[in-house]
Amino acid sequence: MNEGDVREIAVVKRDQVTQGESSGAMTRQGAISADTVGSEGIFMGLSRLPPGMRSTSHYHTNCESSLYVSSGQGRFLSGARLDRTSPIEPGDFIFVPPNAPHAVANDGDVDLVFIVARSAQRELVEEYDQEHQATEKPRDTPFSSPLLLDRCKTCHVVIRGPLAGLSRLRGIRPYGKNPQLCNRCEKRIHGAEDRVVTVLFADIRGYTERTAHTANEALLRTLRRFFNEASPIVYDHYGVVDQFLGDGMVVLFNVPAPRTTHSEDAMKAALAIQERLRDAPFGVGIGIETGMALAGHIGVGQAVDFTCVGEPVNLAARLQAIAGPGEIVLGPTAARKCAELIEIRALTAAPEVTEVKGLGPMHVVRITTPTARPRVA
Repeated sequence: MNEGDVREIAVVKRDQVTQGESSGAMTRQGAISADTVGSEGIFMGLSRLPPGMRSTSHYHTNCESSLYVSSGQGRFLSGARLDRTSPIEPGDFIFVPPNAPHAVANDGDVDLVFIVARSAQRELVEEYDQEHQATEKPRDTPFSSPLLLDRCKTCHVVIRGPLAGLSRLRGIRPYGKNPQLCNRCEKRIHGAEDRVVTVLFADIRGYTERTAHTANEALLRTLRRFFNEASPIVYDHYGVVDQFLGDGMVVLFNVPAPRTTHSEDAMKAALAIQERLRDAPFGVGIGIETGMALAGHIGVGQAVDFTCVGEPVNLAARLQAIAGPGEIVLGPTAARKCAELIEIRALTAAPEVTEVKGLGPMHVVRITTPTARPRVA
């Protein structure tokens, strides 16, 4: 070997790694790559997931990956319906081929850290939550009941599992309006205060007409399917079910625990609900708006509950009323905050000026999903 053919060995320090694309709470960093050392045939980096959190469901389109569990413990969900769960712990190796949908949950009390090697410098990641779902989905899937984490998704306190007894002694337990959160998060708001919230109204289209010629048992099956399918999706997107309203539901985002992406959380939940109900014998209309509302414990005497009142609540209800089956109607603020998401997902979005009952003409954005069907009067 000639001296001129000898290449230098490179050492990449911690502060030299590059940031990659995130999948929900899971972050990615590049260490050995074309950007850091000029490597051509190898990529190595880290993926990190905080305690009590889970990644989004996703897959990689252009490469195969090998993961080594460096620290932490949790679960690796895989399969077309994400119905195969593999416990993972330090020392385990995981092979992820291209186009293999998966999600990761951290059940431990420390970061779940993976050392990652892959066959491509650039990793193309697609979320697996609507058009990429399996075409045939039985009702009994992980999406029909939420993937319940051992820790609160917001403050990471233990709420399930063998260590949950210590939390119970402190009065901490899963929050009734979202079992992925804890009741301590609800108490972050003392009394009631003005907060920016995103409100989602979802309602079964044509339900009133069905009550006139459908047996009560069939109506009950319809309601159960709607609520059982939609609620886990809401929980997974940090939503709080404020109320079940007969044939509809009201969901709050950014309260009681804050989220900077609360408008997009609501939009993603709405898209996932429409896709989940693709083969349902009924359609759902959804309205979403973001704005300032009074949030907190509101009521009289013993009849006090955590809820929100204000303009975004009223407007979301009005928008839901003008949404057809399989449609999502966004108010002006929610549409502005979700503009990038709409563009990235190439959604069928139609800006329009429509007459909103009690509020007059208003600029809204109507999203037509693949599940849309003719409107029911």
